[in-house]
Amino acid sequence: MAWSGGLDSTVLMHLLAQARGRAAQVNVRGLHVDHGLQPAAADFRRFCRNTARSWQVPLQVIRAEVQLGGGVSVEEAARKARYAALAAALRPGELLLTAQHADDQFETLLLALMRGAGPAGLAAMPAAAAFGSTLLLRPLLAQDRARLAAYASRHALDWQEDPSNALLRFDRNFLRARVIPALRERWPAAASTAGRSARHCAVAAALIDDVAQRDLATAVDGPDLEIVALRRLSLPRQAGVLRRWIAARGFKAPDARHLGQIALMMDARIDAHPELRLPGYVVRRHAGRLLLEAPAPSRAAEPATRRWSWQQGALLLEGGKLEIVADRHGDMDLARLPRWLLVQHPSAPGGRSLRKLMQELAIPEWQRERLPVVFAVRQSGVPLAIADLWLAGKLRTTADSASRGRIFWRELR
Repeated sequence: MAWSGGLDSTVLMHLLAQARGRAAQVNVRGLHVDHGLQPAAADFRRFCRNTARSWQVPLQVIRAEVQLGGGVSVEEAARKARYAALAAALRPGELLLTAQHADDQFETLLLALMRGAGPAGLAAMPAAAAFGSTLLLRPLLAQDRARLAAYASRHALDWQEDPSNALLRFDRNFLRARVIPALRERWPAAASTAGRSARHCAVAAALIDDVAQRDLATAVDGPDLEIVALRRLSLPRQAGVLRRWIAARGFKAPDARHLGQIALMMDARIDAHPELRLPGYVVRRHAGRLLLEAPAPSRAAEPATRRWSWQQGALLLEGGKLEIVADRHGDMDLARLPRWLLVQHPSAPGGRSLRKLMQELAIPEWQRERLPVVFAVRQSGVPLAIADLWLAGKLRTTADSASRGRIFWRELR
């Protein structure tokens, strides 16, 4: 289990140690994550080691590197680093237990409310959730902190108080110190009723996700979405499909404002190619479809054209690898291909006739600058091939072609 050394996790570790003593099949191991963000981290680490030794519980201390910056709060960055470290430390067959309780759930629900979250966000923390190839369990989620403190007092448990809990610049601490006491003064059972609301939202979110999954199956075409199929759905169901489609690809689901921008993209002119760039991915419209992809990485500058002897092997470009290989079923007559070629850098396609040709091939504008164009050395204005999407007629095989091959382009990501 994840053991910080605070009240909550120490109570849970004590409960597990007691259960281990009553049931031989219960194996318990502590995982302590050291973020290295405050001087008190050494005290927490020392406490967990000493207590684990006293209770005869195996303990692993893990150092987590917290990546700050990029608009992410310290709390969020530490949480991501902590869970990544815990996931990496789990052994096959192990479950991860954490000690969040009813007050934590109340705080999480209020934070989600202040962010304007929908049902999935207001569902807060589930008692059990998938965690990589295993499960994350929160067995104390229905218990409030007062009950945990009473248990600790009854069993004479020690624990460590985190000094950062007194810093009100952190949203969760502000809620804990200023907002929740006032709510409890008026509504003593606030945490319990808020937890019930979170469970209702979890049910609603599951239903929404189920509908979105079925709608997605009707609108998806390979990796893309068909706009015509999307338009058959109501606006709320369109939003559900878009969120499910994006989340399934491992990206963060868009908020309501970005969903509105995607809706405007769907209504753009048929000859337009709008795009929406969001952190980590890009949504584009092309040929009646919505496309989703990670942004192309920035690449170092290289010469506008490269001289290439294709018989000597593949040509490595910043954007990918280009090669011509022998293939008895290929569409290229290798005997007609000059030994030396010029390959134009993808970022400088140039030429009206070339742009027109790419339009005729229905190559999206954002892809054109990444595609290498092949020319003969002595006829640099007339393309012989565009990546592996188009081949000039004079290079195509005929019934008399004895030497056949094909061109391959593999884009690097």
